[in-house]
Amino acid sequence: MLVHVSVRDIALIDAVDVELGPGLTVLTGETGAGKSILVEALLLLLGARASTDVVRAGAAEGSVQALVQLEGADARAVDRLLAQAGLPPLEDGALVVRRVVSREGRGKQLVNGALATVAQLRAVAEPLIDFTGQHAQQALLRPVAQLALLDGFAGHDALVERMATAYAAAAALAAELADLRRRLADKEQRLDMVRFLLDEIGRLRPQPGEDERLEAERRRLANAERLRASRAEAEALLVEGGDGQADALSQLQRALAALQRAANDDDALLPVCKTLGEACALVDDAARALRAAAEVEADPQRLAEVEDRLDALKRLMKKHGGDLAHVLAAGDALEAEAITLESAAEKSEELERRLAVALDHAVALADQLSAKRKAAARKLAEAIRAELPALGMPAARVEVKVEPAPAAPDAALSRRDGQGLSARGSDVVTVLFTANAGEALEPLAKVASGGELSRVLLALKRALLLADPVPVSIFDEVDAGVGGAIGDAIGERLHAIANGRQVLCITHLPQIAARADRHLVVEKVVEGGRTVSRVRALEGSSARTDELSRMLGGRELTAATRKHAAELLARGAAAAPPGKKAARAKKSA
Repeated sequence: MLVHVSVRDIALIDAVDVELGPGLTVLTGETGAGKSILVEALLLLLGARASTDVVRAGAAEGSVQALVQLEGADARAVDRLLAQAGLPPLEDGALVVRRVVSREGRGKQLVNGALATVAQLRAVAEPLIDFTGQHAQQALLRPVAQLALLDGFAGHDALVERMATAYAAAAALAAELADLRRRLADKEQRLDMVRFLLDEIGRLRPQPGEDERLEAERRRLANAERLRASRAEAEALLVEGGDGQADALSQLQRALAALQRAANDDDALLPVCKTLGEACALVDDAARALRAAAEVEADPQRLAEVEDRLDALKRLMKKHGGDLAHVLAAGDALEAEAITLESAAEKSEELERRLAVALDHAVALADQLSAKRKAAARKLAEAIRAELPALGMPAARVEVKVEPAPAAPDAALSRRDGQGLSARGSDVVTVLFTANAGEALEPLAKVASGGELSRVLLALKRALLLADPVPVSIFDEVDAGVGGAIGDAIGERLHAIANGRQVLCITHLPQIAARADRHLVVEKVVEGGRTVSRVRALEGSSARTDELSRMLGGRELTAATRKHAAELLARGAAAAPPGKKAARAKKSA
């Protein structure tokens, strides 16, 4: 159960610490006092989306922390979830969860002191707390919600998950097949284009780096005369001389011979002699290389061939991305596409076979779900009907109807029998209801009033909690549209739900508040010039009588309202089990 909740700097709350206990705890207070803020704070611990707007004005961040004490199967289940998430285990059954919301948008979550993601926080906390909000009545009217409630009551979550997985696999194959069929529609036209492009590349058979080599050859051929003249001039200057002058090699050799003679008398000239010797060798090597190099001959025919080849390559490069590497890559891609297109018919047949198998599997699971849902629907209707007399509807009748879902025109998959198919199976669930004897059953959305919806919802939640016990249940103003004796009946059922588990209920009805084992009041006060919300535990019958009187008659407490409030408290105490009666008597003393 929730043992302690601490809220800091959330909306109107600057600092609130709430101690909680077993059984039924009610939160009351005037409209706008901050009851809903506490609910929103608890929802943050369940992984709800956090908005920076919830942070109290002037604060850098807000936080919510809760201590949950677990035992038995609940503790073992949470320890398994913590281990799967790589989070610290429970310590003596205690789970501590904390959520921090920053005004800068950088929030954090901690589970047992370790940083966690929102998804990890949600996975650990959600199974422990069942929340029924103010809009649950309207959600109850939606067929999708009724389907989910029936599945929750039946407890076949694993089968629902298998159904969703099977549907997703079949839908993926259907999408792949549809895409292939679209491509098959213009397969021949595309295949002709692919073959033409492949032939164009194949005729040229370009080689890696060929364009660079051809460009270098084109430059040599285009400038053959200039190259030959420059080579002849360089060779003459190096080794042959010209215009009556000695060549470079001869002059270097004479300079070397002169320095060598001088070096006999001056050792400082020896390094210069060495340098000149190396220069002579290098010039001689250059001269030999010039004589050995192939002569570039003018070849107009070869030049034309090179230029034609280059032009053809450039056209290909322009068509396929700008350089020869793109042309070669395009060739590989086109070959792969040609193979795919040529084998598309075979692949289509293979996909059709795989889709048929996947669809049959999904349909088989949907049929299993349908059978289980029909069996569970009868039990759920019986469980709801059993609760309604105590809620002031002795003549009410309920039926949970499971019917084949109609096939949607734009559905990704369809069954051969024409039924609809989705990730949730092939069913649509409708809760049929009538509050009056002799009247025909009609869909709940069509015939139930607000007060009747509140009571049906409470009966449904009671049935769900009996089928799948959750340690903590939170009810946020499920008493909408009711009052008087019906409010008293709802209080009785809430107290029954709280037998063996913890229930928190936000209510405006004194008839419900009178049934509580623990009563908290949320008040709005001004401190230091600012409005803040405070939570105060009511101890003793006098304090509770005052609050019930306020709920009955407003701010002015009269003898009549106090008497009525005392009577409500007395009836609530009388209806409590023996153990709780003793505890209440001790509190009131």
